[in-house]
Amino acid sequence: MQNSEEHARSFSRMRRLLAGLSIAVLLAALSVVTWSSLRDYRDTLASTEAQLDILSLTVQEHVARTLEFSLHGLQAMRSDDVFRLCRENADQACLHAYLNSRLNTLPALNSLAVVDIEGNLLASSGQYPIPAYNLSQYPYFRAARARPERPFVLGEFMPDPANMRDGIQLGVPLLNRQGEFVGVLVAGVNAQPLQDYLASLVADRPVIARLFREDGVTLLRYPPLDADIGRSIAHMGFFSGPFRERNSGIDYETSRIDEVNRLLAWRRIDGWPVGVLLTQNTDAALQSWYQEIAVNAGVAVLLCAGSLALLLYLLTQLRRMERTEADLYLTKVAVERGADMAIWLDPQGHIRYVNATACSRLGYSEQELLNMRFKDINPDFHPDAWPRFWQGLRGKKHLFDELELCTRAGEVFPVEAYSNYVQFKGEEYNCAVVRDISERRLAEQAVVKSEQQLRLALEASNTGLFDMPLEGRRNAVTSPEYDRLLGYEPGELGETFDKWKDQVHPQDREQTISALRDYFVGNSTQFAVEYRRRLKNGEFRWFLSRGRFVEFDYRGKPTRLIGTMTDITERKEAQDRIVELANFDAVTGLANRNLLRDELRLALAAAERFGRQLAVLFLDLDRFKTINDSLGHTAGDMVLSQVAQRLRSVVGKTDILARQGGDEFVVVLNDISGPLAAGTIADRILASFAEPFELEAGGFASSTSIGISIFPDDGADPDELIRNADVAMYQAKANGRGNYQFFTADMNARASERLVLESSMRRGLEHGEFELYFQPQVSLTDGAIVGAEALIRWNHPEQGMIPPGKFIPVAEESRLIVPLGSWVLRRACELAAAWREQGMPALTVAVNLSPVQFGQPNLVQQVKDCLESTGLPAQQLELEVTESVVMQDVEQVAATLDAFNALGVKLSIDDFGTGYSSLSYLKRFAFDKLKVDQSFVRDLSDDPNDTAIVLAIIGLGKTLGMAVLAEGVETRAQLAFLRQANTDSIQGYLFSRPLPERDFVALVRQQARLPLED
Repeated sequence: MQNSEEHARSFSRMRRLLAGLSIAVLLAALSVVTWSSLRDYRDTLASTEAQLDILSLTVQEHVARTLEFSLHGLQAMRSDDVFRLCRENADQACLHAYLNSRLNTLPALNSLAVVDIEGNLLASSGQYPIPAYNLSQYPYFRAARARPERPFVLGEFMPDPANMRDGIQLGVPLLNRQGEFVGVLVAGVNAQPLQDYLASLVADRPVIARLFREDGVTLLRYPPLDADIGRSIAHMGFFSGPFRERNSGIDYETSRIDEVNRLLAWRRIDGWPVGVLLTQNTDAALQSWYQEIAVNAGVAVLLCAGSLALLLYLLTQLRRMERTEADLYLTKVAVERGADMAIWLDPQGHIRYVNATACSRLGYSEQELLNMRFKDINPDFHPDAWPRFWQGLRGKKHLFDELELCTRAGEVFPVEAYSNYVQFKGEEYNCAVVRDISERRLAEQAVVKSEQQLRLALEASNTGLFDMPLEGRRNAVTSPEYDRLLGYEPGELGETFDKWKDQVHPQDREQTISALRDYFVGNSTQFAVEYRRRLKNGEFRWFLSRGRFVEFDYRGKPTRLIGTMTDITERKEAQDRIVELANFDAVTGLANRNLLRDELRLALAAAERFGRQLAVLFLDLDRFKTINDSLGHTAGDMVLSQVAQRLRSVVGKTDILARQGGDEFVVVLNDISGPLAAGTIADRILASFAEPFELEAGGFASSTSIGISIFPDDGADPDELIRNADVAMYQAKANGRGNYQFFTADMNARASERLVLESSMRRGLEHGEFELYFQPQVSLTDGAIVGAEALIRWNHPEQGMIPPGKFIPVAEESRLIVPLGSWVLRRACELAAAWREQGMPALTVAVNLSPVQFGQPNLVQQVKDCLESTGLPAQQLELEVTESVVMQDVEQVAATLDAFNALGVKLSIDDFGTGYSSLSYLKRFAFDKLKVDQSFVRDLSDDPNDTAIVLAIIGLGKTLGMAVLAEGVETRAQLAFLRQANTDSIQGYLFSRPLPERDFVALVRQQARLPLED
């Protein structure tokens, strides 16, 4: 009776197991189908995106070539003497014949026309004589007349005014010999070849292609749709966002007109205010995926039906077995399967690959087997049979054979080998799967071997096993690896449930017991917890334990837990290291920007809760850039590390200390009594900078500027407090550096004023508000003007002349100095070339290059283009660089200066003596002129040190073969000293202040000279 009940319970468990397995297999299959569908969805979209992107690139290149070829043709016509003569004589017949002859050479164009300065149609390739027609209201004509210096103007898609041929209107301004605007040469870019080209690309795809201007006006569409031509696409989301920021992109957008989601691929055409847009209906792109989804859904339905049928069949069979075998005991049959060996051979019989099972079974290491041949492990190997075997394998591709293998110990055992012929990279392989079929192994030996293999696997994985009674005093069964993980010899531990709980770290004990309780009540599927446990030597290490209850008493309470324990200490340490890298600065060890905001947010919450005040100190190191430029970033890191050490000695343990980035630090003072307390700490920080920083090159003195904001008076959130402290820090720098300033409301106003100044500067550059002044440079040989330094001035329409000292620093910080410097360079070259054409003496014009501008990769090409476009001889242009530029990337600076020398441009080093340049670098760089800074010239008569410095600089310049110019000369005494010191030339108020261009030209024409004798 008892056996019958046990039999019934066994079959009941089997039914539950079958049902669970069927559900698991079904869910796994459905998961695979779902995952496959999602992957195909992503792949389909990615493929469509790639195809559309390639199409957009192809269209962009074709349109760019068409426009460039057309523009070059128009520019060539504009420069043609025949065309110029016909136009100047207003000879319509001549212009008509000329336009027709040139139209035949420009296949991309379908019409040509000439418009005079008033907008009247002067000539056309379409007809002669021409009708009276005025184009002065056309946007492209107004644009060409407003800015004739532009190389071209681009109109809309519209008919030619004379022959009514549709085309994209492309025009180039016409200028007379004095450079004045006299009309426009207009061409109609033929849309049909572009339509044909687009048709050849996208005819078999559901793709819409558009060519549009930067203002969104559609110029061309394929498939053709007249209603779209001239319509703006500026309402589209990509146009107002990514298109303004990038040159190309892929986007998805739902149309507000038809609510259809489309894939967009767009590109800008370099050098043209034109873009290319290709769109495709997303549903059309996913059509193949929809079909595949339908197939997958059918497969899923069939799979569900098959799984249900299989489950019903198995349950039926179980019921049949239960009825027919009710009086039999369910016996347990141990079935042992030997692991398959993988052995790969080449035609010469060399072993090229073996898996770990083969190594273990044969008793060799992997390297030993790879140095052996098949005959070394096959005692029955016959050399004569080996070629026949390979011939048969090549023909049949698969062979099956039974043979014997021999282990290192000499044991011979039978195997069956499934040989597979594989070719890979021109070489042949026999990829054989070898299965041990020996029937001589006893069941006991198999069990012992399995246990050994399991133990090796557990030891390799750093995992121990335990079988633990939950009655506190009964000993558990633990594996040897379990004991070794805890520092004990196998069998020494004597583990019990109570001992296990006592050895868990006190901080982790509650969490561990809670994990066991959650598993018992069903909140988790198994017992799994990470915790620290004490080893035999008293050290704590991290472990991961997993387990399941396997026995219960009559009340359902678990009485036995089996599972594994794995040492995860290294993983936990790695996780801690990752957290440290994410939140702490690698150079100083201080909190970084991310951790600062988190800690400051918590500090603000505490301060608000308890009604306390809090101070944020923003520090910026003075002259830190000089260290990096002069001594390198390694020295800069040493300074940052020492700054962190000094700040730690000043700031309290409860305060927050962080590196904001670069040379900026933030100190948060918790619970201060008032602003005076913050000022006291700031004074202590400033005092800590009194001692020089110790570097390999010697001591380096530096200071810091500090801005202070107070919570809650100056802000209520971390970003606002840090921003206001930053504003106060800039005020400290403006007050002379090496001091601290509290944030005040008017500082925000000054910061806003700076932003307004920056914005006005951008607008002024566009509207031509800047002009050049020239300060003469006078030779001390005869007092004649030999050159001039070009100096930028800003004539603001509302504020009048703004001093350079006010806007130049803002330009350098905002990098507007780059377009400003480019403008100064081009304008100075234009004016100097004009002076030359007017018959003035060959004067050298000097242009300053800022450090930011000098770092531009295209600077040499920019100078070359200026010289070529203006016709100014290279020897009449002098480029001035400061010592700080020379001390940057020496190799890059040397290459740039060599390129300037190759152009023939003169080079001078400005403000010499005020920086930290190396004499070896000065000798290496080929400068033509050395300029003595005015700070040394100013006190020549009163300061013996300045006198010695100026004499040394002049002597150094002469020794290195450079001309020497002294700046800031204002008195006759200074002039007399410099003449006696053999200075070549001077510049300063003694002779002339900086002058507007017309006044400077007048001064040169007067042949003004500096009196050299009293």
